[in-house]
Amino acid sequence: MKININFNGIPILYKTLNKKKEIEFEFTGQTLRELTARLVGKFGAPMQKALLDSNGNVDVEIRVVLNNTTYLTENRMETILNDSDIIAFRGAS
Repeated sequence: MKININFNGIPILYKTLNKKKEIEFEFTGQTLRELTARLVGKFGAPMQKALLDSNGNVDVEIRVVLNNTTYLTENRMETILNDSDIIAFRGAS
C-alpha cells in the first residue's frame, strides 16, 4: 500500500529525506508499527532517532495525525492504515 507521510517540524529528517518534508511511501503491512519499522529499515538510524523511543514506539513528543483529522493517542502503534492514507508526524512546537 502507499501512504503519504508528512514530517513537518522534525528538522533532523530534512537531510535524511533529501530536503523533503513529505514523501509517498510504499510498504507491505497494515499498522503504524509496521510503517515505522519499514521507515527505519529504509532510512536507518536518523529515522529511528527522530521518531521512536527506546521501546520502538513513536516518541510521546511526536504527534501523529491520520488523514489531517484524527490525532492518534492510545494504542496508536496498532492503528490500521489504508491505502492512500495521510500520516503526519509533527514535532513538538
